[in-house]
Amino acid sequence: MRKDEVINEIARLLGVESPGASTGSTVTKQIFSHVNEALALGHEPSLGKTELARSIVESSGEPWLPSYESTGSTVTLAGLRAVLKAVEFFLRGPE
Repeated sequence: MRKDEVINEIARLLGVESPGASTGSTVTKQIFSHVNEALALGHEPSLGKTELARSIVESSGEPWLPSYESTGSTVTLAGLRAVLKAVEFFLRGPE
C-alpha cells in the first residue's frame, strides 16, 4: 500500500473524509487528528504531527519505532501502517 492508500483506509474505517496526502506524498496532520477525535483518544490536539501519530500508536500498546518517522516531521509509510494497525485495534475492541 502507498501512503495515500493507507490514509484512505484509515479514513474509511473511521467513516470520515480522507484528507489524502499532499505534494510529494507528505502526510498531513489532519488524518491523525481524525483518528484522535473519532476514537476519542484524548490526545492533546496541539501536538505536532509525528507526536500525535506516536501517541496514537503507543496508546494501542505498541512501540513507536525510529523507522516510523524521518527528518522534517515526516511520518513514514511504516509509521502510517502502525497508525492503521492502532485504528484497527481500537475498532476491534477488547477480545
